[in-house]
Amino acid sequence: MIEKWIKVLAKTKWLVVVIWLAIAVGSVLVLPDLGQIVRQTESKFLPADAQSAQAQTILEQMDPNRKSKSNAIVVVQRESKLSEQDQDWIKSRITELKSEQDALGIVTVLSAFDDPSLAQKFISSDGTTELVIVEFPHEVQQATTSDSVKHLKEKFNSPPNGVSVEFTGSAPIFMDYTTSTNEGLKKTEILTLVLVLGILLFVFRSPIAPFIPLLTIGIAFILTRGLVAWSTKAGIPVSTFTETFLIAVLFGAGTDYCILLIHRFREEMAKTTDRVTALLRTTQTVGNTVLFSGSTVFIAFFLIGFAKFGLYQSAVGVSIGIAVTLLAAVTLTPALMLILGPAMYWPVKVKAGAAHGDSKLWGAMARLSAKRPIAVLLVCMLLLTPFIFLFQGNRSFDDLAEINPSISAVKGFREVEAKFSSGEVLPTTIAITSKSTMRTPEGLAAIEKASQAASQIANVKEVRSAARPLGKQIAELTVPNQLEQTNKGLTELRSGINQVNDGFKKAQSQLETQSSDVTKLTQGAEEIAQKLTDVQSGLKQVSGGINQSGQGAQQLAKASEQLQGTAASMGDDLSKLVHEYPELANSTTYQTLVGKQQGLTGGLAQTEAGLQPLAKGLAQLVPSVNQLSGGIGQLADGQKQVSGGIQQLESGLVQFSTGLGEGTGALTKVSDGIHQVVEVQKGIADNSSKQIAGWNLPQEVLEQDEFKKSLDFYMSEDGKIAKLEVVLAINPYSKEAMSKMDEIRSSVISSLNGTALSKADIKLAGQTANYHELDHISQNDFYRTGGFVLIGIYLVLALLLRSLLMPLYILLSLVFNYLVTMGIVEFIFVKLLGFDGLSWTVSFFVFLIIVALGVDYSIFLMARFKEEYRPGRIIEAMGKAMTTTGGVIMSAALIMGGTFAALMFSGVHTLLQLGAGITIGLAIYTTVFMGLIVPSLAVLFGEANWWPFSRRNSSAGEKAAHAVDPVTQH
Repeated sequence: MIEKWIKVLAKTKWLVVVIWLAIAVGSVLVLPDLGQIVRQTESKFLPADAQSAQAQTILEQMDPNRKSKSNAIVVVQRESKLSEQDQDWIKSRITELKSEQDALGIVTVLSAFDDPSLAQKFISSDGTTELVIVEFPHEVQQATTSDSVKHLKEKFNSPPNGVSVEFTGSAPIFMDYTTSTNEGLKKTEILTLVLVLGILLFVFRSPIAPFIPLLTIGIAFILTRGLVAWSTKAGIPVSTFTETFLIAVLFGAGTDYCILLIHRFREEMAKTTDRVTALLRTTQTVGNTVLFSGSTVFIAFFLIGFAKFGLYQSAVGVSIGIAVTLLAAVTLTPALMLILGPAMYWPVKVKAGAAHGDSKLWGAMARLSAKRPIAVLLVCMLLLTPFIFLFQGNRSFDDLAEINPSISAVKGFREVEAKFSSGEVLPTTIAITSKSTMRTPEGLAAIEKASQAASQIANVKEVRSAARPLGKQIAELTVPNQLEQTNKGLTELRSGINQVNDGFKKAQSQLETQSSDVTKLTQGAEEIAQKLTDVQSGLKQVSGGINQSGQGAQQLAKASEQLQGTAASMGDDLSKLVHEYPELANSTTYQTLVGKQQGLTGGLAQTEAGLQPLAKGLAQLVPSVNQLSGGIGQLADGQKQVSGGIQQLESGLVQFSTGLGEGTGALTKVSDGIHQVVEVQKGIADNSSKQIAGWNLPQEVLEQDEFKKSLDFYMSEDGKIAKLEVVLAINPYSKEAMSKMDEIRSSVISSLNGTALSKADIKLAGQTANYHELDHISQNDFYRTGGFVLIGIYLVLALLLRSLLMPLYILLSLVFNYLVTMGIVEFIFVKLLGFDGLSWTVSFFVFLIIVALGVDYSIFLMARFKEEYRPGRIIEAMGKAMTTTGGVIMSAALIMGGTFAALMFSGVHTLLQLGAGITIGLAIYTTVFMGLIVPSLAVLFGEANWWPFSRRNSSAGEKAAHAVDPVTQH
């Protein structure tokens, strides 16, 4: 079958070349552009069942009209405080943005000018930095979002002298990261071509031979880009890693396959001048090696499609590239080889083994491994094992660390971080869903409780919600604050009561003095008692007192007025008496009586003045003092009844004094009661402030327009979805921030126990929450998908080598090499260069490349070992395999390492670490493992290498390899 194919190919070689060229041109014209699709595809793929992905979906349902899915933060800064002219310029830019909002693709523009109370959220405390938040309706990767950001930057160009404007936020960060990565990829593409061409020129020492693999891989790459882009319609994910690996793997592995074919073709051309015969022998010997090598890479990248994590899945497109490359390698490359023949090696003449010759270095390693295999293994293990312990698995999720710090998105982020908090740029959002509405006092009280609980967590700067839109607890709605206001009123009331008490006491003292004077007056007036018989009624007993609620102040004042009236009436009666009996005017007793009456009148006036604060102090308690009834009777019978009237006056004064005493006692009890209430409420306030639970929302506040704005922003219209924004005080990309996600979620859930939202569903969204889940998802996918890859490669190796043992120790050597490599890479970047950790995708993709491509070199060596093997001649077969393929392996590894080393010059840390890791890994594997460890294991196992299969019969390829050449008779 192979012979028929080669004969057909010999007749149609030019047609094959033309068809491939036509396919390449047609793919460019017909198939979609992969680069454009990658730019419009989300770079971080979360599975649909991820909590943060579900939370984001819920938040999008909260306000369908708003539909904000990305944002940009304009950072305006001046080294000194922003001036009024700067503020006017910012305001004019905002006004223009809002006037063209729909045309620019903007949902909302938020700034300090919208609400002066929000100034602290947009203007730094030192006044040097101001933020303007612009929200967009589409995801960051959409072309419309990119256009909106470009228009936004145009609106804020030409700032006042001394003012700088930077743009950060989710959209600018994504754009700058993508731009930086794409620029790095362009550098990589150019550098890869230069490196591959240089290495091929060095390997073949011919200006013609290198262009065969370059043309083959170039056409395969062009076609693959179109096919992968077209396959996205079927749901195959793509990312920047898709293009990165297509370039590196296709040019690396594809060139290796071409080198293997060209090298063996040159070897066979030295044995025969017939190109078709040489190609037939090449195909029969290394054709299977190329196919099996490509199959391992194909299977490895194909199995990536079973990963849950979309970013890992995006590497599945490489399997399409490998399939195309293998097809080109077994059709286009042989066609070109047939067309050029020996001319492809010009100016070097074709000689046996002239391609690489027997490698002296690999021959020496073969002899060492054959002579002392155990010692070689022990020394290698002792030297390499310590590097494994350097691998601690430190991973970094900081996208900003990936790009140049002078880029606007990074500069803006750092300025916000310095003046506000890095969490302001990328806050974490808590999505709360409830079966019943949360637009109730009970629901909002529960949200406040959850907000307070989250705000108490370390490194949480503030929490914003419908209950605290500005990130701080609304003091007027807290029970401690409300109790404090009540206590102030009660304290003022108690002070008024005390003033009344003082007035009562003063009045009582004065009345006691007046009572003593009246007694003397009575004794002096006995001689004219018969003239005072008209004084009949006296003063009535003051009744009622004052109850504990303070009802008495106003009535006491009225009683005082009545007493004053009675005293005045008594004065009138005395005047009438002296008018009728003028001789009394000179009476000492009469004059004393008049003086005492005037003193009584003055004392009652002071009493009335003392009672005035009582009415004010008890106004809030609606005081009602029982009206002091009765009064002082008029002098009924003229001067004969004066003595009786005075006696009644004395009795009235005593009763009034007693009434004042009772009122004083009652008010004292009220004052003491108020004091006790104040003390109890202080205790309640203190306890409430400590327990966080004290929050009360009156219904009238819930219906206020300003409060409704907060509800509309933080809660859905039906009240069944609410959000809390958690602003971290630390870098939201950091491991420390990610570790807070579980703590925040559990704290919120715990705080809602026993509230109206005890059965609510809690999920976290945002960049930090995404990466927190990515950390776990990517790790789990690593182990699961890595297992699939190892199993798939093992099956291919078992089929190729007809052995179950050799594939096992080959895979173990690959895994061991991976661990050593990661230890070295982590030590270099984390310990020596000071990185926080390796980029989180590096460990997975380094494993994938080292295993999937490193196994190729095992196949090159072990396939030749299988070809050269004869029963009982293990050492000779391995020696031959190493000396003949060692040069090819080194050349292939040099090219593969070169293509990935080109990533180190991309300027993107992830690609830098990937390039370094893969280059180091391939270098160690193709020297230490392939040159010493694997050969030593093969020698130690001896004939058991082929277990459980028999090696008595040679394969067709081996027979062809050892067949006698009909031309040379060798």
